[in-house]
Amino acid sequence: MIYSGGIEHTITEMDCGAYVYRVIPIYLADKKADTVLKRLEEKQKNGEIFTEEDFAQLALTPLMSSGKSRKDVILESLKLSKTEKSITAEKTMAMLYTLADKFLEGKDLEKVKEVVAMTRIGQMIFDDGVVRGREEGREEGMIGGTIKTCKKFKLSREEATKNIIEEFSLSNEEAEKYMELYW
Repeated sequence: MIYSGGIEHTITEMDCGAYVYRVIPIYLADKKADTVLKRLEEKQKNGEIFTEEDFAQLALTPLMSSGKSRKDVILESLKLSKTEKSITAEKTMAMLYTLADKFLEGKDLEKVKEVVAMTRIGQMIFDDGVVRGREEGREEGMIGGTIKTCKKFKLSREEATKNIIEEFSLSNEEAEKYMELYW
């Protein structure tokens, strides 16, 4: 069990009669992100390749204690993980981005997005967004076309609404929104 956010002591055993559940706690508040980042910067300067363990520690740095802001820790971690071109590096960047999305807001999150956008993982996120946008656009176009066809064939508004609800698995609210747009 991994604990962050200043949690220092927890119950590690729970007796439920026939079963006893035990966890091994890992307290990240005891770990120093600054130490991990400094060690990995030195490793990088020496031309050494990061190990799986290095990437695991790097991915968890935003949850560790630090003298720096969480944004700065995330940005430094992203910078370090960007130098390697491996699946593990990409997974680390994805985890760091997820943590940034959870803990940062506004300009801080935008800065992280800028850094991630210049990576392969950023390109993948962008491409995924484009595909989803196209799919939603196609569906909206089909719904609009169906409504206009119903209108051309002189179906009542209620019949057209029922038709798009059944055809596109929409809720009444969603169907009404489309009817307002296209009727």
